[in-house]
Amino acid sequence: MKKLFYALMALVLLYSCNKEPQYKITGKVEGLTKGTAYLQKIEQRTPVNVDSVEFTNGKFVFKGMVTEPDLYFIKVADTLGAIPLLLENTDITINTTADSIYGSKYTGTESTVKYIKFDLGIADFEMKFNKLYNEYMQANMSGDAEKVKEIETQYEAIEKEQMDYIKGFVKDNSKLFVAPIVTVQYLINTLEPNELEEIAAGFDTTYNHSKYVVMINDRVTTMKRVAIGQPYVDFTLNDTTGNPVALSSVVGEKYVLIDFWAAWCSPCRHENPTLVENYAKYKNKGFEIFGVSFDKSRDAWIKAIHDDKITWPQVSDLKYWECEAGKLYGVRGIPHNVLLDKNGIIIAKNLRGEELGAKLAEIFK
Repeated sequence: MKKLFYALMALVLLYSCNKEPQYKITGKVEGLTKGTAYLQKIEQRTPVNVDSVEFTNGKFVFKGMVTEPDLYFIKVADTLGAIPLLLENTDITINTTADSIYGSKYTGTESTVKYIKFDLGIADFEMKFNKLYNEYMQANMSGDAEKVKEIETQYEAIEKEQMDYIKGFVKDNSKLFVAPIVTVQYLINTLEPNELEEIAAGFDTTYNHSKYVVMINDRVTTMKRVAIGQPYVDFTLNDTTGNPVALSSVVGEKYVLIDFWAAWCSPCRHENPTLVENYAKYKNKGFEIFGVSFDKSRDAWIKAIHDDKITWPQVSDLKYWECEAGKLYGVRGIPHNVLLDKNGIIIAKNLRGEELGAKLAEIFK
């Protein structure tokens, strides 16, 4: 009998040890009696229903397992908002009301509590930016140049204050999953690779394989590879006639500006006259531009080339934001450009307007 007892106990222990951790979300919505609650995840910028449950007396329960922590939302019927949730495999309780869903109270998820508090801080900065924007527009319309300059100075100061707030939050909460999420949302495209790498090194090793940490580390690797002082990374894309053209075909004798742009990008189109002007001025002195389009439509791309009077080489894989050359150079926004010297070494980035003209004047003085 004892042998049977110990055998059964061993099976129970084995089952307990092998059981995968799961989440249980218990929610209560005051003011609602029945309806449907949807557990949602953002995929390609669109909410997608992962699970749904009916609730009675304002209560609902979700059960399941996530392969890694991630940002989810709970959409409750008859409410306008969605409840944010940094979901991990643990027990979570949410209490909210139908008329104030943004004031939800959480237990069992410290990352979500921190995230909500952080978001309120960001909202305060947004209010300051909006106020300054309105003042800026009024000063601009009235021709008050002194006021415009004063507001620009204030704007820059608030931007720095906001950045310090974000970096401070990430460092103070580096052991929680909220840190990689906020880093990807706010810092991945703004920090230099060394600072981004330092921040990522402080994350809890539990999250090393999280897609967010992987994304951050990949970004660091890419930005180091194409940092100022590094040799260019070659690529080959098709020109407007479908013929493959390599970047290396224009590197070696001239200074080359790799210009990432698109026909649908208004700031890019606004910048094109400056490029046309500088190209005409310096193309016979050893300057070349190599355009890389983030377009999807070949017709729109070609029309923009003609409309903007672009005469330098142009290539594209017509993959929009999935442009392979853009990935190689870590491009997260356009217009974006990279300047190479005659040896193919990266010497500057994102030279626009007067900055580009000044740099070229310095080179070809």
